[in-house]
Amino acid sequence: MRQLIKNATVIDGSGCAAFGGDVLIDGQMIAEVAPTISAAVDEVIDAKGAFVTPGFIDVHSHADLATFIPQGFKPKILQGITTELVGLCGLGVAPLPKALQREVRDRLIIGNPPIDWTWDDYPSFGAALEQRGLEVNLSAFVPHGLLRYQICGNNSIPMNAEQRTRLARLTDETLAAGARGVSMGLIYHPALFSDKKELLAVAKVAAQHRKPLVVHVRSESDEILEAVKEMIALSQQAGCQLHISHLKLIGRRNAIKLEPLLSLIDRYGLTFDQYPYHYGSTTLFSILPPALIREYAPDALMKALQTQPIRKQVRDWFAERILPQAGEPWDNLPALVGWENILICEVESQSARRWLGRSITECAQRTDQHPVDFVLDLLISERGNVRMIDYFMDEALVERIFQHPRGMVGTDTIFGGRLHPRVSGTFPRILNQFVRRQQLLPIEQAIRKMTNLSAETFALHRRGRIAPGYYADISVFGSEFTDHSTVEQPEAYASGLHGLWINGSRKVAEGKYMATRSGQLLHHWTDKAS
Repeated sequence: MRQLIKNATVIDGSGCAAFGGDVLIDGQMIAEVAPTISAAVDEVIDAKGAFVTPGFIDVHSHADLATFIPQGFKPKILQGITTELVGLCGLGVAPLPKALQREVRDRLIIGNPPIDWTWDDYPSFGAALEQRGLEVNLSAFVPHGLLRYQICGNNSIPMNAEQRTRLARLTDETLAAGARGVSMGLIYHPALFSDKKELLAVAKVAAQHRKPLVVHVRSESDEILEAVKEMIALSQQAGCQLHISHLKLIGRRNAIKLEPLLSLIDRYGLTFDQYPYHYGSTTLFSILPPALIREYAPDALMKALQTQPIRKQVRDWFAERILPQAGEPWDNLPALVGWENILICEVESQSARRWLGRSITECAQRTDQHPVDFVLDLLISERGNVRMIDYFMDEALVERIFQHPRGMVGTDTIFGGRLHPRVSGTFPRILNQFVRRQQLLPIEQAIRKMTNLSAETFALHRRGRIAPGYYADISVFGSEFTDHSTVEQPEAYASGLHGLWINGSRKVAEGKYMATRSGQLLHHWTDKAS
């Protein structure tokens, strides 16, 4: 099918100035871009001066299972996203033998919808996605934490040489099957137990495949500079590309570290992603001190947390009266941001839903408890399956990070419970708040960070540009394109997206979401060869 988008303001993703023109789509591809195109076509779409840009690329998403749920990618699609990178932070759903799936699903941070897992490795996961039909383009990373679990389980001791060899083999097999790169999440169980030898074994395989290493570093607060330097040293020794996930600085006392952090990024040629909010969302379980998690297996930890000596110890740690373990990084959120800035956004049981949207301070007051006792009781009753929203830094720092030329955009999407506003609002918020209102960057540079820079960084070949020979992943929107989601109303979708094409097929037409499933599974070798 040949489609002609006429009278557009084209922002092609390169960072160059916008220009008036037409865009011709032929099948899956962009055939021509010119000031005026006269050609035989099946359909003409009058853009009426609206912006025509490449479809947005979400470089950090945990929507690994969104293809299989009723809601699907709708909140992502209505903000103009056409490509998602998943399997980040060392978290994911493949590869994983079926015998281990039940326990992993029981504690799956990224959400555990009631669906059948018909896969056990990367190829069979891809087959399940393609059988269902993809709404968007999807590409998955090898999750290091998932590999560690299938080799070591909950064991906190360092891997031996045989285990590291097996880890390297699993990484190699998954990359060879088409995974985009390797991801690590070094604050999450069980990856936080990993030593340098283990991480190096994985990074060397990434280097052999010429694939990036994408890392949630061990600390995003007091020891962030040390944590980033650890990964720089690792990537240099292995010889692989390093990308930092969701760059941030937790706690006001760490604001002074932003310029040294950006200097490290410049000096070593790193890339990073961010979401345009000064509050994040992850598992409440992750706020526990690593020393405590290291000492107990998950089930034993839940029993230990019921004892008064352990509770007193945890209270002291959170209050910073006693450090858990010298030299071990830890984002001590209660001490860094305060219990009043940590909100409950997802729980497992119906009885605990009364806490959704409330701060830990408010919950503790309502139950006449110390905040630590409330948190530990909640983690025990919910089997650790609690998610939080935490306000971690000043908005001015978010804006400063956005202005850095090596940064790109990720939503850090996690479905389930009360959603973080970034699930529905990330990309339009950047255009509405950072570009139009605050003028932090020209719109052409912002669009480049959201499209072509991401495609270049992660080798998404022939994507991220409005140019002949590129896939027709196209977003059309006007000046009214904006986000509406807030912490209080997180389900509110973005508005103002006039049209969206994914591989040449319309997914949004005149603002209306359509059932089309034209996305592709982007193996690192198939999209290069096509």
